[in-house]
Amino acid sequence: MSEESVTGAMYIAQCLKAEGVEKVFGQCGHTNYALIDACERHGIEYVSFRHEQQAAHAADAYYRLSKKLAVLNVHLSPGLTNALTGVVSAAADGTPMLVIAGNTPAYHNPREAHQQIRLHADASQGDIFRPICKRVWRIDHVEHLRDVMHRALNIAQTGRPGAVLLDVPMDMFSYKLSAAADTVRRRPNFPRSVGDAEGLGEAARLLKAARRPVIYAGNGVALSGATAELSTLADVLEAPVATTLVGKGVYDETRPLALGTTGIWGARCANETTKDADVIIAIGTAFGEADCSSWNADYTFDFSKTKLIQIDIDPQELGKSYPVDIGIVGDAKATIAALIGELGDARRPAETVKAHADAIAKRKAAWRGELVATQGDGGKPIHPARLLKELSDAAPDDVVFVTDVGWNKNGAGQQLEVKRPGAFVTSGGMATMGYSPAAAIGAKMGAPDRTVVCLIGDGGLMSVLGAMTTAVELNIPVVWVLFNNFCYSTIRIVGSTYFGNQTGTMFETPDGDPYNPDFMLLAQSFGIESALVKEPEDIADAFKAAIASNVPYLLEVRTRGDLPMPRTGYWDIADFLQGGND
Repeated sequence: MSEESVTGAMYIAQCLKAEGVEKVFGQCGHTNYALIDACERHGIEYVSFRHEQQAAHAADAYYRLSKKLAVLNVHLSPGLTNALTGVVSAAADGTPMLVIAGNTPAYHNPREAHQQIRLHADASQGDIFRPICKRVWRIDHVEHLRDVMHRALNIAQTGRPGAVLLDVPMDMFSYKLSAAADTVRRRPNFPRSVGDAEGLGEAARLLKAARRPVIYAGNGVALSGATAELSTLADVLEAPVATTLVGKGVYDETRPLALGTTGIWGARCANETTKDADVIIAIGTAFGEADCSSWNADYTFDFSKTKLIQIDIDPQELGKSYPVDIGIVGDAKATIAALIGELGDARRPAETVKAHADAIAKRKAAWRGELVATQGDGGKPIHPARLLKELSDAAPDDVVFVTDVGWNKNGAGQQLEVKRPGAFVTSGGMATMGYSPAAAIGAKMGAPDRTVVCLIGDGGLMSVLGAMTTAVELNIPVVWVLFNNFCYSTIRIVGSTYFGNQTGTMFETPDGDPYNPDFMLLAQSFGIESALVKEPEDIADAFKAAIASNVPYLLEVRTRGDLPMPRTGYWDIADFLQGGND
């Protein structure tokens, strides 16, 4: 490629363009505006949010649906620290994200310029991000960009994906360099690593001999695009599939072999089946605490009795939470395909398969029966389980549910049935309140042909109201379903259950009356269409009307805030809460 003399900002934009980047998310400032302008000159859309955390969440979800690199461009210090939670959330869930932050001019670095982060040590804004990023670079000479850009793009997107940070003093955006934006050819042509052949052979032999095998799929399956291979593996093995919360959607949950999610708030049938398995093949999961009932063998996984085959692209994850019988390092898509080849005709004895299938069907029927009463509850305010059931039944097949925290996250993971990849987007590793409103916008931008529905509580929505302005400005047709219960319901239940106290959890006036803004008027002030639902019988029609409007839409539903989610697993923090302060 030919070289020409361009500013640092233009060179970065050229690299992003060559990489196929179509959108950059962020918020403007003095120090990063040169890059905003350069991106626009190269036909890259700058998606502006009113807060940097919201921009990061939107970029995160945009990647999850589009599989196009998440790029965040923000101002220095307060802009970058505002983005911190969003970048941590993305990194924790394996989203490849390139963060580019402006900074004070490089020649001011020793002098503690305005907005520079340096209080008690020779630190910098980049140091705050070192624990969460795969790499952090400070660009103190514009020529450094020629050696850093291709490495940043490569590191973010290969191996276990994650975040990288470029800390760019604003004068480096303006100085010129002569370099070709030849970043793509610095990337691996064939990035998928296939698991070791000997290990695959051993795994195939163990699976063929299993009587009660279970496939356990995590977010690594989604990151690798391995959903078709996963489905084929389940068919070949005639084995049920359970998933992590973040992995929800990698396997069609309406199929007979689908168990749902595991863990603290998993489906009971999934926890019972994984605990009863004689062999589990885990693909693309680190066995996080919430998915594993705080690793208590009485509830979800018991590897004193179950053999474990674990496949992961990151060797550090193998055996981290549980000892493995067979650990295989490899990309999920390539390695599952190779394993299917090793299995060949892996049909187990018909009577063994039938006995396992019958036991699973019985557990699934019992679990569905357990939920009938709450999902059909006709009381008011509306039971959140009833709301989730109505949404699940009325949603189109192409729906993408983007969830926040509380009932609208863990309850949704437990009780919604989703059919397609990408149908469930959540902040898994961080469980970030306020994640979903902006993430839903990013998801819709990443999958404009799909129906995107945000599930959000009143506490979460009030912390990130500004996200809705971007939806209006860009006319992004997202439906926000607001669970309005006038409280932080999950923590209210903790307080009342263990401490006999609800301080700090209720939204109320000094007289003790429930208080929230009038969300209908609030939506009107944003220029957003809205509706209020108080009757459970009205949910489905109101939801369908909101989707049909094809505009930004707020659907407020008055729900109860005193109902805990069905806890089918175990969480050890309850042991410390028990008894309160008595």
